[in-house]
Amino acid sequence: MSLAHTDREYEQELQRLHDRLADMGSAVCGMFADCVRAFVNGDAALAAQTMRRDRSVDRMEVEIDELCLSILARRQPMGSDLRFVTTALKLVTDLERIADLCVNVCERTQELGGELRLDATSDLANMAGVLQDMVSRSLEAVLSSDVAAGKAVIAQDARVDALLAQVFRQLLNRMAADPTQAGTATRLLSIAKYFERIGDHATNLAEKAIFMVGGEDIRHTSAFRADKGRAIRGVLFLCVHNSARSQMAEGLARSLLPPDTAIWSAGSDPASQVDPRAIEVMREMGLDISGQRPKRITEVPLDQINTVIHLCAEEICVTLPGIERAETWALPDPAASEAQPDAQIAAFRRVRDELHRRIRVLVAETTRPA
Repeated sequence: MSLAHTDREYEQELQRLHDRLADMGSAVCGMFADCVRAFVNGDAALAAQTMRRDRSVDRMEVEIDELCLSILARRQPMGSDLRFVTTALKLVTDLERIADLCVNVCERTQELGGELRLDATSDLANMAGVLQDMVSRSLEAVLSSDVAAGKAVIAQDARVDALLAQVFRQLLNRMAADPTQAGTATRLLSIAKYFERIGDHATNLAEKAIFMVGGEDIRHTSAFRADKGRAIRGVLFLCVHNSARSQMAEGLARSLLPPDTAIWSAGSDPASQVDPRAIEVMREMGLDISGQRPKRITEVPLDQINTVIHLCAEEICVTLPGIERAETWALPDPAASEAQPDAQIAAFRRVRDELHRRIRVLVAETTRPA
């Protein structure tokens, strides 16, 4: 960014914006480094301390937004200055989201406590190392107008995705071998996904830096984006216990999707049986799911699946890497209701009806190949 202007006050405003971006970037980098340290060392106190710093990042975001809007309104910048100011408005969103994801990592770290971190910990540490470099270099790209640094960050994102897939396989195998470790493994999967999302935001920062410097918009030019018209070859409905929501979704999907579609439901910690109330409310629609059973994710032929629907609301839901289309339908678990029996059945009906509506929309959006 060039700061040479004949209007000295205007130049100072742009410099202030640059400096505040640097401050926010430094704060976010510090949060990420500490959240990784807290996770690797199982340090709940450091995790709590790191989480408290999120408020400061939020304040910086608001301050930078206000500064950008003031410059736009009062100075009406053009050319590279306009790109710098408008890009700054977007950069702070990615930085703030990285800070939020650091908080998520710290929350899972506190939940893990002193539990065994399993074999995937080393790969998660490797992911964190790559990400620290990505975040740092993406900020360098922004603050130093370094296009080469930005392109290097974008190239690293594929490595993060590969590490996520490796961690996922390791933890899935561990859950299959020892179901008692499902809780720990699920939290580690969440941390892996948070790390992967931090990589996505670092990539966003790099792409925006490249645009800011030369006006070249490279977003969406290489990464795959699943579109709404993409055919569903196979769909997997995921929740934790695979006893109510996902079982009803599986039954509804079988009645609405073409017969050659692979339709599965599964859970990270499946129950022993399908909830009888789910069977009851599905029978009211003329659908019998009594022959279905709760399943582990390891039982699903993932090579047949290109669409995953996450149904978790309050719980931590497993995220599968490498899936073409993934959606989150955060629906409350009716089986968790502590209301009177009539109210419990009503909760099951509400979830059933919402699933029916959403699956019909999904079918309408989807074009099957000839």
